[in-house]
Amino acid sequence: MRKVRTLVAAAMLAGGLTLSIGVAPAEAAATLRNVYYYDWDCHRVGALGIDSGWWTSYQCVPQYNLWFLYA
Repeated sequence: MRKVRTLVAAAMLAGGLTLSIGVAPAEAAATLRNVYYYDWDCHRVGALGIDSGWWTSYQCVPQYNLWFLYA
């Protein structure tokens, strides 16, 4: 009986590790970084942030005649 219990525990542990390997971390939600009057300025700062290592991607969203930089 002890061997069976040890075998079952080992199988459950291996199954749990197998399931956790396939799980990827959740993507962090984009944060509002700044607001600009012009889209070229928003994209300029967004690209600067990527080049400087501040963020890995960005998005400039037009709203209310302004450009919102999310990264």
